[in-house]
Amino acid sequence: MAISHYILDPQKHRNTFSLNGIWDVTGGEQSVIPQKFTSTVPVPAVVDMAVPSYEWGKFDYHWYHTSFVVEKLSHVNSVFLKIEQSMFGTEVWLNGHHLGGSISCYTSHEYLLNEFLNRVGNNELIVRVGAKSTLPSESAVGRDQEKEIYTPGIWGDVSLICVGGARVQLVQVIPHIETSVAEVKVWVQNLEFKRESLLVSARVFERNSEEVVSPIIDSIIIIDEHATSDVIFQIPIESMKLWSHEHPFLYEVEVTVQEGKNILDDMRTTFGMREFKTVGSDFYLNGKKILLRGSNIAFHRFLSDAQRKLLPWDKAWIKKALIDIPKDHHFNFFRNHLGQMYNRWYDIADEYGMLIQNEWQFWCATGSNVQIRKEFTEWLHDNWNHPSIIIWDALNESSDDTVQQEIVPEMKKIDPTRPWESVDFLEEHPYIYSLGMVMNNRKFGFARSLDEIECLSVPSMVNEFLWWWFNDKWEPTVLTKMIVERWMGREYSKEDIIAHQSFLAQELIELFRRMRVKAIQPFVYISNNDGPTAHWFLGDIKDLQPKPVLKAIKNAFAPFGVSIELWDRHFFVNEKRSVRIFIFNDSNETRRGKVTIGFKTTDGNWISKDEISVEVQPISELVVTRDVLFPDSIGFYHISAELNEHASDVSISSKIVYVFQKPVIPNAVKKIILLDPSKEIENYLSENAIPFSNFHDGNFENNSILISNGNVLGYQSFVQHKERITEFVKNGGRLVLIEPEFRVVGSITHPIVVGIDLKISQRADVEKGGYDSYVFAEDQSHPLWKNINKEHLKFFNGSYGGEIVSQYDVDFSVPSKRLASCGLDLNVVAASEVEFGRGKIVLFRLQLRGRLNKSSTSDSLFARRVDPVAQQLLLNILEYSL
Repeated sequence: MAISHYILDPQKHRNTFSLNGIWDVTGGEQSVIPQKFTSTVPVPAVVDMAVPSYEWGKFDYHWYHTSFVVEKLSHVNSVFLKIEQSMFGTEVWLNGHHLGGSISCYTSHEYLLNEFLNRVGNNELIVRVGAKSTLPSESAVGRDQEKEIYTPGIWGDVSLICVGGARVQLVQVIPHIETSVAEVKVWVQNLEFKRESLLVSARVFERNSEEVVSPIIDSIIIIDEHATSDVIFQIPIESMKLWSHEHPFLYEVEVTVQEGKNILDDMRTTFGMREFKTVGSDFYLNGKKILLRGSNIAFHRFLSDAQRKLLPWDKAWIKKALIDIPKDHHFNFFRNHLGQMYNRWYDIADEYGMLIQNEWQFWCATGSNVQIRKEFTEWLHDNWNHPSIIIWDALNESSDDTVQQEIVPEMKKIDPTRPWESVDFLEEHPYIYSLGMVMNNRKFGFARSLDEIECLSVPSMVNEFLWWWFNDKWEPTVLTKMIVERWMGREYSKEDIIAHQSFLAQELIELFRRMRVKAIQPFVYISNNDGPTAHWFLGDIKDLQPKPVLKAIKNAFAPFGVSIELWDRHFFVNEKRSVRIFIFNDSNETRRGKVTIGFKTTDGNWISKDEISVEVQPISELVVTRDVLFPDSIGFYHISAELNEHASDVSISSKIVYVFQKPVIPNAVKKIILLDPSKEIENYLSENAIPFSNFHDGNFENNSILISNGNVLGYQSFVQHKERITEFVKNGGRLVLIEPEFRVVGSITHPIVVGIDLKISQRADVEKGGYDSYVFAEDQSHPLWKNINKEHLKFFNGSYGGEIVSQYDVDFSVPSKRLASCGLDLNVVAASEVEFGRGKIVLFRLQLRGRLNKSSTSDSLFARRVDPVAQQLLLNILEYSL
């Protein structure tokens, strides 16, 4: 390969030469430097970019090689090699001499080259990296349970840094925006074999204009030979301009180290005057409340993407992915998920304005406490001047007493300018309406109940939800396969799953905004297309063609936005209902507009509407209650709210509505025998003049229907009549068991008739499952589903999350015919029947309770309400028994 030639510029006091480019590479053994390199590879990148490619996975170690010449070097110059990022485990040789190594995989490491550097002529540089499995046990590399391929390589920039007899080793800028002062802490390293008295000077420039905006401030320090000392400057900035994601104004502080009149080093560091903190339950940026809206970038998962190639290191592509598309979709914030990104991502976020939560790759901590402290300290040193980084994040979905209670407090002293997730507040991952139930009123997975999240005394952050991952061919990922049928049924099209992803994103973002969640980030914007959590782009990822879900998110994230609070889907013609409409203002100025609310047909035409003028104060919401009159014709509609500002629609909220006539009472039904302690079915039958007799009368006539409602199978009266019930069914009667699991604790088996038991088991469902709000008929033509289509069995009115089937497994002890299913992989029995003699026993778990008759509490949001579908189902049960 070609030798890189550099020429030292004597007019510069610090010369930095990039070693990025094409290096030699080959796989090899741990202790033997290869004599021949069979491939070349770009730096930065990882080894799967080698040309020609080689079977890198078969090697535990990979050897990089490059050559360089630096002309005009003098004996007074010290030369450092800086490798910003490499993994997994790095060792360095110069001209055959071992310089040292590092097991840090996400942070920079430096090597002084002086002793073995050829100041005239060629230099041979060798860098060895290992496979992840070669790292020692003390490594803080972390883990990601959803990443299988860990590709090694030099994945950060590499450079040579030439200075004089002393250098600026490190700079930290702490902004004080109230006083327009930049507190600049400088670490100066003496590279000489003698004690030095050095003049250290600092001043601030505007980065783009190069205008000097501060006085020069000097300090004299005395440093022992080969020692490091620090000095702190308080630098006032004239006409200070704040950095924000909306106005990313950058400064540079120039630090000069001087011995007498001889300047030894001169370094500039970019920073922004930005303050971010938590106050009570809010985030504050530059003294003002801010709501964080965005997503996640799983950078290291993306490194496993087959289409990835060199895109993670392509600055134009990074800007489009990190800035242009997100800002167009109302994003202001990302969490980089499980591991530091390539460092230039942060530079671009600084320059163009994007807020970042910087997460270490700890999905459960690994390594020794000493190494974690070391790598966390390096992590802060590398990144603490990025104004875009507003939050440090040590752990994902895990806790660790040492990290949280010992190491993070130490890090907060090193960098006092940022909060830490899992210490100052806690992120939530409510994978509801997908892996879990529609809404969680208890701890579920890595999320507290929604009520707890809404009432937190610290800022609320929901930065993982939307478990609906499909690759660019719309094939479900390994984690999505088990949930698709739960929400789609056994038959669905590509268009159905595309629409559901958008629907789900809209529904959940609206919910979390109504809950006043301070940071909302569905998962996942960029990841591995064919991994467990696929990203939101179609086709070749280089083109960054957004999936439709991003359009839905853009609407849901509208800073001036609207949301209808309505969970019910089933209504009667001309029904009148009070509906709450939320108008959000995420901006720092008062917003005014007009909301149009009403009903639309499925083709988008208004059939009725009303207009409301609104004014919403900064960083707040307005809640308006309106009485709406549902359409006078049966059918499928949407209730829509459209927010208009300056004669343009800025946000739309739309909810599904099915309008029904009151169910028609059948002309004739069999004689009904009713065991109903709740009296709900009894009251409904009485109100509709449907005759029935009480179970306790003991009049079990053949060809009648016996309905038991609720947890009654253990009642003494039922048990005592077991023989009679057996004969009743055997001779042609129908026994219908409606929600027999209601309020059962634990597991129980009930004898039903001689030879048939009903097994009831309450599921824990700690991390997946839960109750079900979508039920699918196995045969839509079955009489139980008369006048009910597939969509009508999604959500019943009232109850938390429209619950239809509870968190139990219930089934007969003998083979039965499945009538309806729900749950993950549709493995939960929602309705079934078994023949017994000339009769049948029907298990019907769909919850009718609270949905047959009007209740005095039915006006509260999650109270059960009359549901025409529930009423129709009861009538279908009666007719099915004819």
